[in-house]
Amino acid sequence: MKRRAMKLTACLLAAGMTVSATDSVAFAAKGSSLAGLGAERSEETEQQTETAVQSVDGQAAESETQAETAPETEAAAETAAQTEAETQEETVAETEATLDTSMNGQLAFAQCDEYINVRSEASADSEVVGKVYNNGSVTILGQIGDWYQVQSGNATGYVNAAYFATGEEAQAIADEVAYNVATVYPEALTVRSEPSEDSEPIGTVYSTDELEVVQYDGDWMKVALGNDVYGYVSAYYVGYDTYYATAETLDEEQARLDQEWLDYLAESEAEEERLNQQWQDYLDQQAAEQAAADQSYQEQAAADQAYQDQLAAEQAAADAQAQADAASQQTSDAQSQAEQAYQAYLDAQAAADAAAQQGDEQNVYDTAAAAQQQYQEYLNAQAAADAQAQAEADAAAQAAQAAADAEAAAQQAQQAQTEAPQTEAPQTEAPQETVPETEAPSYSSAGSQIVNFATQFVGNPYVWGGTSLTNGADCSGFTQSVFANFGISIPRTAAAQASSGTPVSLSDIQAGDLLFYSNGSGIGHVTIYMGNGQVVHASNSNTGITISDYGYRTPVSARRYW
Repeated sequence: MKRRAMKLTACLLAAGMTVSATDSVAFAAKGSSLAGLGAERSEETEQQTETAVQSVDGQAAESETQAETAPETEAAAETAAQTEAETQEETVAETEATLDTSMNGQLAFAQCDEYINVRSEASADSEVVGKVYNNGSVTILGQIGDWYQVQSGNATGYVNAAYFATGEEAQAIADEVAYNVATVYPEALTVRSEPSEDSEPIGTVYSTDELEVVQYDGDWMKVALGNDVYGYVSAYYVGYDTYYATAETLDEEQARLDQEWLDYLAESEAEEERLNQQWQDYLDQQAAEQAAADQSYQEQAAADQAYQDQLAAEQAAADAQAQADAASQQTSDAQSQAEQAYQAYLDAQAAADAAAQQGDEQNVYDTAAAAQQQYQEYLNAQAAADAQAQAEADAAAQAAQAAADAEAAAQQAQQAQTEAPQTEAPQTEAPQETVPETEAPSYSSAGSQIVNFATQFVGNPYVWGGTSLTNGADCSGFTQSVFANFGISIPRTAAAQASSGTPVSLSDIQAGDLLFYSNGSGIGHVTIYMGNGQVVHASNSNTGITISDYGYRTPVSARRYW
């Protein structure tokens, strides 16, 4: 048909008739349209076209002489014929690229490392209008060549068919990634421990509550209540819906990223406030502990001083008692000497009395003088004895006072010892295992803090494409949000996370490292290693965020971001 159109155009030009490019296109379009009619119309059109060509051939023969004398007209005809042919080919190509709707309504799932672009036209050069992430679902509207026309979420456009699973493969993926939800109808519905009306009630759910269904057995649905608690509800009293992850438009993506950024800033601000408060609490604790240490030191010093005072008082009492004992002995000796002097006086006085009776004047004078001398010696000895007795009394009083002081010092030392026991905490620093002594808490205290934070969310739901630790996240969204809590920014997808950070040998992994698992064609899953052969991860919609043995699948690589 194209050859006939070209020949007709050439003949018309050769006959001196004018044919525009628009006329040629219109003719070609008409020919193409006729080709699409029934067999009778096709045959009739074919005959009409042949007649027209023959007529033109006759005219061409009559104008052959003119064509030979007009080479410029022939060249123009050839150019017009070539243009007409190219236009015809483009029209045929457009006609061949028609929309095949035989797959209309089928569900397909993206199979890629990260995401597939949804484009405005069936061409890799056309505008991107949305994104479908791995295992995300689309509904096929039709097919043009290697492209599916799809609708997913709020995005409608074209995707490369090579990256989408259909048929049985799509059904298998749907069974794995489906998120099944039961919506409660009654005002209140009892959740039971077993699929039986006779089993023990374990809770109550209420109208419009949405529960994740992990198993559907006939008349009963096993649902997740959170925190690893599961129970059964009667299927007669709930609605049942199945959801799959869908595409997001560029506007939705930007809105999500903006919200994630705002959430990150809010979380960062809250984390900064928490760290500042923790640092202030640490400083307050340090000050309190230092004050307690100073008080304890002062009390201990007082106790030590009281003990030393007690020892000194006891020694003083002992010395005073020794002096009192010595003074007592001296008093006894002085009194004995006084008594001896008095006896000598009595003897001298007796001698003087005897001399007076004998009438011996000289003897009387001499014995009286001796008696007087003895008497004076007696007075002196008695005075010394009295002075020694006073010294003894003073020494005894001093010893008694020293003994009393020693007793008071002993009581004070005992009281001080009781108030400041020796088993108190170290006086100069806080316990090292609680808060570092000289610096604020920091993220460099390793991956154990990351693990402790991540395990708080075990039992929360798995939501494909989600990043919320409480309302639901997928595997890479979970790891990204956990690390963001510590001010560590990591890529969004598992594949990108596996290509960043610091590579770690699987034999050298530590708590807080990321472990990656293959999906057969690339990285398909990521977990956080906890230590002791366990990982915490957002597993799937059935188990949610959970703890597993790190070898539940074979890890292929590890990365460290802290």
